[in-house]
Amino acid sequence: ITHEKLRPRISQTAKGLWGVYGMLSLILCVLLWIGPLNFFDSICHAFSTMSTGGFSTRNNSIAYWDSNYVKIITTIFMFLGGVNFSLLYKICHGEGLKSLFRNDTFRAYLKIVSLTFVAFVIAIVANGQAHTVADVTIDPLFQIITTITSTGLTASNFESWGPFVLALLFLLMFFGACAGSTSGGAKIDRMLYLLKNTSNELYRSIHPNAIRSVRINSMIMSPETVNRVIAFLCIYVIIVAAGGIMLTAFGLPIVDSFFSVFSCVSNVGLGAGVTGYSGYGFEVLPDIAKWVLSVFMLIGRLELFTVLILFTPAFWSK
Repeated sequence: ITHEKLRPRISQTAKGLWGVYGMLSLILCVLLWIGPLNFFDSICHAFSTMSTGGFSTRNNSIAYWDSNYVKIITTIFMFLGGVNFSLLYKICHGEGLKSLFRNDTFRAYLKIVSLTFVAFVIAIVANGQAHTVADVTIDPLFQIITTITSTGLTASNFESWGPFVLALLFLLMFFGACAGSTSGGAKIDRMLYLLKNTSNELYRSIHPNAIRSVRINSMIMSPETVNRVIAFLCIYVIIVAAGGIMLTAFGLPIVDSFFSVFSCVSNVGLGAGVTGYSGYGFEVLPDIAKWVLSVFMLIGRLELFTVLILFTPAFWSK
């Protein structure tokens, strides 16, 4: 849904984006090395953070170091990993922050993070989990960013914040961050397509002869693109529903089943309940459940159509 050509040749565009990615990874590695991490851990977590992969060299992930410095630095770079790299490229080449804040998707990204942060803080206070300043500042922001960017690093037991937080995490895992970033999920761009198209359809219900189009970043999107996005989101929901039902058949609680499928399809990696922070992780799942989730992770990473098209007769007839 985003194929922005930054340079005359696609190879030049690719090299430019790789340059931005490599520069951010190097800066993050140095910043982590300055802190409590050794050089090996710094390299591993720099690669894991910028790729929003979420792998850690420690069983407790970021929580192992119990360092607010590490959480803050990691949060900043996870956030950058969720931004369209084309925008970061433009900033690095002198276009300034104005181009960033003129982008509809980035503005939506900021709004989602800000509103969710307020909701998290209210939930944490309401559940009596606000013991330190970090409990209502660094920890919820870290959890929001690590979820929406599909990184999946953990620094606290978010399950103790209440079921409302879990419900919000479902939404964050579903939509993910910006298209053109390293994050998973359905992407905020598609959410904007859906919301604007829905608004247009509601308007046409009142004014049947009105002609309205979906505009993203002042550009009119073609009806074919809008239809493809809506189809993508419908298939996404169907796959999550099917996966959740399949896991319940293997004996998992219903909330844990759907959370695990959401997490895998969106490539987040967070667990809840038996697979969560206070549980034993995904290793407790039956082998057949691991196979199912592995397939869902592959489908989610390749963004549905790439995999599902293999099961259409028209693909093989050619």
